[in-house]
Amino acid sequence: MPLPINNQTLGLLITDRLHDLNWDALLETDWGVLISKARAEGVAPLLYWNLSKSGRFSSLPEEARNNLRALYSATWINNQKILRELEILAHLYSQAGIPLVVLKGACFALTVYPDIGLRPMGDLDVLVPKEKLAEAGRIAETLGYAAMLPEASFGLNDLLSHHLCLQKNGPHPISLEIHDSLVADKSFIFAVPVGWFWGQTESLHTTSQTKFKDLQMLSPVGQILFAAAHAMLQHGGRDVPLRWFYDLDLLIRKYSDRIDWDLLLLQATKFEWVSALDAALSKAYAYFDTPIPEKVRVSLFGQTDRHQAFVALMQIKPATHILEELQKLLSLNLHGRFRLLLSLILPDPAYMRWRYQLKNSRLLPVYYLIRWIDILKDAIYTFFNLMKRLLAIES
Repeated sequence: MPLPINNQTLGLLITDRLHDLNWDALLETDWGVLISKARAEGVAPLLYWNLSKSGRFSSLPEEARNNLRALYSATWINNQKILRELEILAHLYSQAGIPLVVLKGACFALTVYPDIGLRPMGDLDVLVPKEKLAEAGRIAETLGYAAMLPEASFGLNDLLSHHLCLQKNGPHPISLEIHDSLVADKSFIFAVPVGWFWGQTESLHTTSQTKFKDLQMLSPVGQILFAAAHAMLQHGGRDVPLRWFYDLDLLIRKYSDRIDWDLLLLQATKFEWVSALDAALSKAYAYFDTPIPEKVRVSLFGQTDRHQAFVALMQIKPATHILEELQKLLSLNLHGRFRLLLSLILPDPAYMRWRYQLKNSRLLPVYYLIRWIDILKDAIYTFFNLMKRLLAIES
């Protein structure tokens, strides 16, 4: 029987559970599909690493071996470049008296992964105090960073965003996100005060030979709670790559003797993030057999919060663009919904020129009309899609 190419199979391959895998069922033609899937899920370097350690790497087809080596090497080189930028930022922010907390991919690569080439990173995420955000942005600009794209509506980023999105252009662009809050802020229904997370910071303890001074990270409890909410609330869990759930698995294994599970459950309850924590840890457990205490899994399963229906809805892939935007609207308060709707229907001219690659403003009226026609077409398609689903339920 052919081996299914899915997250469960990848989970077995990257966590040394080959004894639970029917290796002989993997055909030579499967490897191309498997590596493409691993790359899309952000775990291709891990696949290379664990197959090499298991002694099975040499049995792979030559093309598969070459592809995996190349993906690991590319990740290692890219991460080295990002971490060099982090060193520079950490030094400059320290000189300016700006506390700096490294988040997500860069933190995981430095602390819970055995090699920096194993955790692909799309950008560099850091947290600074809210009152230092503007200064942190100006310092980044001196290094060549600039805003990635124009606002769809004036003030929208300040209303809906909780970070500065900057990019340094060049042969190998680097994206930098400077956060002043975590997961959400201001207009989001699941926003929480960032102060608790600042109380959960500690000095960065890296597994890498790279040395960082004056750099902080979140405590294990803070990292688990943030990672779960980031995946299931901010990103809805729908298109979350497998590597995000593996991050959770490694966090729990690495800091097993330091995790205060009672504090984690208590804070998740206070934040009303229990449903998000349950959803994220359940996926980690399903894919990697993550060692979550039984009492914790039972406790999470038995609790509910006001975001439970939202977490469940966000894991369903919308059939149309309008339904996708509707999911975003549901995550906002009334004022946020109004501003987002306005930006979708009547975005600023600067955004329109960027979105449609216009060299001047003469064609703006035409492209506004094109945009409105596209919205109308999607609305009609959405209506018929919903009617079709309704009729299918009734029958």
